[in-house]
Amino acid sequence: MSHVDKLKTSIVLLLVIFACQFQSASAQDVQWTHSPEQAVQWANQSKRMIIVSVGASWCHYCKKMDRDVWRNPTVARAIASEYVPLKLTDDQHRNLIKSMQISGYPATLIFTPDRRLVARMDGYVAPEKVLQTMQTLRVSIPPAPQVSRRVNPRL
Repeated sequence: MSHVDKLKTSIVLLLVIFACQFQSASAQDVQWTHSPEQAVQWANQSKRMIIVSVGASWCHYCKKMDRDVWRNPTVARAIASEYVPLKLTDDQHRNLIKSMQISGYPATLIFTPDRRLVARMDGYVAPEKVLQTMQTLRVSIPPAPQVSRRVNPRL
């Protein structure tokens, strides 16, 4: 098997794993990735926006968002069908979080597949508000142009 064939096989396997991950998720589980690079790659391949949950293990309201928002069946289904979910934590992604100018937790960010920030929600946000923001973006964000200019903060 040539190097190109192996590469093609690897890409297909990644896409299958990614698709299965979303298909097999129960209605109450968001299947988060913790790798920004992987999230960007998946977003580019699937043409989905990236929803980012930023928090810390010691943060009370981050845990409340995990319980009340990210486990909400309607929110989880909307994310599974339309977004690439990325979870960033203070202990694993401190430098990236600082570069995004996030000074408090939790924070929820939404990026286009080409990494343009289109929504930012600071603090605890109720499930209804998250769904409303997702709905508004689905209607109002045009497809990214072929060549786009990225704005800070970057993912």
